[in-house]
Amino acid sequence: MPADDMIRASDADREHTVAVLGAGYTAGRLTLAEFDDRITAAFTSRTWGELRRLTRDLPPWPEPAGHTRRSTASPGRPVRAADQAPAAPRTGTAPVLLALYWLGLSVAAHAADVLIPAVLVLLLVVWAAARLR
Repeated sequence: MPADDMIRASDADREHTVAVLGAGYTAGRLTLAEFDDRITAAFTSRTWGELRRLTRDLPPWPEPAGHTRRSTASPGRPVRAADQAPAAPRTGTAPVLLALYWLGLSVAAHAADVLIPAVLVLLLVVWAAARLR
């Protein structure tokens, strides 16, 4: 048992575990019943050890936001691509495009509530710009 198994888990740690479980379910490594049981256990887990036990038999993808995996390279050894953490998956521009489409339909139909999709487009553009930084 690693020494840090008794460290209290944060909400971000639980969300990372849920993401790993979701990737395992999507890849067909977990049944729906196993997925449901492990998700429930993840949200009630208190320590890193409890979370590790839930994902012990699954690949460690995706890394949580803000977390970086330490390189296994030693000081004299060059860093290989396999030693680096995989890049985090990026969300596309689909939400922005859908909001723009909704805005266009609202304007074309002379809808009275054009403000709602316009505000949504503005918020999504600000969100996308923040994610690019």
